[in-house]
Amino acid sequence: MHKARIEKLQAMLRSDRYDGVMYADSGNMQYFLDDPTCAFQRMPGTGYGRTEAERARNGHFMKHPDRILFIPAEGEPTLIVVHRRAGEIKHSKVPVALTHYAVMADALAPFIRGKQRIAVGESCDAEMRRLVGSIDNTIGTPDGERYGEKLRLIKDAAEIEKIRAVAAFTDAAMGRITKALVPGITPREVKALISQIALEGGCADISFDPGVIYVRKDDPGAHRLFFCPSDAPLREDTAVGFDYGFILDGYCSDYGRSFYCGNDAKVREAYDALMDAQLHLLSQIKPGTPLNMCFDVLYKRLEASGWAKHLRKHEYNLQGHQIGINVHERPWLRDDEDEAVFQPGMVFCLEPKIWWPGRCYLRCEDMVLVTETGCESLTKYDRGHFELG
Repeated sequence: MHKARIEKLQAMLRSDRYDGVMYADSGNMQYFLDDPTCAFQRMPGTGYGRTEAERARNGHFMKHPDRILFIPAEGEPTLIVVHRRAGEIKHSKVPVALTHYAVMADALAPFIRGKQRIAVGESCDAEMRRLVGSIDNTIGTPDGERYGEKLRLIKDAAEIEKIRAVAAFTDAAMGRITKALVPGITPREVKALISQIALEGGCADISFDPGVIYVRKDDPGAHRLFFCPSDAPLREDTAVGFDYGFILDGYCSDYGRSFYCGNDAKVREAYDALMDAQLHLLSQIKPGTPLNMCFDVLYKRLEASGWAKHLRKHEYNLQGHQIGINVHERPWLRDDEDEAVFQPGMVFCLEPKIWWPGRCYLRCEDMVLVTETGCESLTKYDRGHFELG
């Protein structure tokens, strides 16, 4: 376990007059145990997802935990674990209370009986609240996710090195993938290659279902974003947009680049304009700069080159997110983050996109570390490489 992180958490709990906090399998459990062997992404018991849509789709609120980390406001934490999963967490050095799923409440009871308020993380939150209520329905169970999020906001030196490593791995993967992008290869085959690279590289998982988006010039489906069939072969006059990531040593990557099979001067112009806007945005990021400036900076730069109308917009002009143990971590780079600013130690994914119906879907996504004086792109794949072959 990471004693310093837990002590900071306990100080926050005492300040808010909470008696403790409970985390099921989640980024917060991994963070406080400091143990990448407690894999949680897409586990059957917990589901997966940071956004409300992801959580609803994956049944996140309804899942049942078979291990719970209880951290009291004072004293040592305890890991309550269903016996069949006892050997999965290998490095935490936290006292373990073994149990069976059917009697999880009985195992939890000695730790929370007599308490007044136990905070609860968002993973398996409904079931953990039910367990607490079955022991003592007078115990309050307020939100506890924000404690972990606040402490995880700024990455420490050890975390940054792990994120550097997974970013470098992702860069190297891009080089291998581009060699395979020859006419005839399908998105399904490219995804299989991404999965194979993860397995060969010792990754715990891939961060999400990879995006391998073909848009072939004037194809009937080229006017519909994400329409590309998984078995469509790569042909001449096709733009290829990537969005993929890996989970290595407990930390995620999320990365995007675009390429072109053939030669098209206008599509190349669009790609150069997008990459120029990305580099311009990187030059503007400094400690204290507001997070919600990203869309405006990108838009104005693309407006000068004539491509602003094709900058893809999401709700609140979303242009990226923080990353770490989870692939999507708050805060997000969007308009409604009206008070948050960039701080040294934050790591963001900046992901502007150009969508030109009928011609191309272009992505440029970089993992970026905020430094004391500016920022550093952790993903460094050749930005000039666009035409394949």
